[in-house]
Amino acid sequence: MKAKAAGRLVIAAVLLCSCAVPAIADTRTEVGIFTAVAGGTHVGADNPPVSGLFPIAALDVRQHVNGVWLQFEGIPPITVSGANNGAFGSSSAHLSVVNGTVNVDVDRHRRYHLGAGFQLVNLSNFNGENGDRNYARETTPIYRVGATLPLPHLQFVELNLMVDPNVRATLYAVTNTGVPEPTKPEQGAEVDYSAAYGWRRGMIEYLVGLRGLSYHTRNNDRPGELVDRNVGGGVTFEARFLFGPKE
Repeated sequence: MKAKAAGRLVIAAVLLCSCAVPAIADTRTEVGIFTAVAGGTHVGADNPPVSGLFPIAALDVRQHVNGVWLQFEGIPPITVSGANNGAFGSSSAHLSVVNGTVNVDVDRHRRYHLGAGFQLVNLSNFNGENGDRNYARETTPIYRVGATLPLPHLQFVELNLMVDPNVRATLYAVTNTGVPEPTKPEQGAEVDYSAAYGWRRGMIEYLVGLRGLSYHTRNNDRPGELVDRNVGGGVTFEARFLFGPKE
């Protein structure tokens, strides 16, 4: 129900922005190509830990109408494989993320913003020791706070923090023979944080920075039992193309 409410919030904001565009001149669109080289560790229920270094590519789209803006960010599936092989091969973990938020600038210079929206996470794991597979999908509200702090000569610093304090999902698993195992209802939290230095050349902004993610859940049926732990971070680069006026 919380995810549906977040979706309705996004839809309402889109309709509000669409209705306001004819009367408001201060609108702009930003399309970013986001890349990163990141390292991370995954620990799953009954699975050996998996760590690795991997590349990331993502799309970052923002639509501004005065002090309100929508952002959609998608990270396609990331695969991390274990270094050791078991009886069924190498263990692996897969993760993909989609974020959608409605954000409001809270000061007239548009340096600080607050936001809320939804997040879709897909997780799947393969256990090379016994051949078992498990997967989970969660759609849940997220909350955001951030700042864009100007520097001389069209330079700036961009800071963002996104928090999901109440991750809820169900972990489904099957054995190597395809027999379903008992499901595990999971609950936890996630933190996504970033800092970047940026500069503008014409109608393109370039950003170099750091970004980290921490996602932890535990089994509701067995309090304290770990279901998923994903921790990672890396160096990021983004080229953001601007359409429309921008201060």
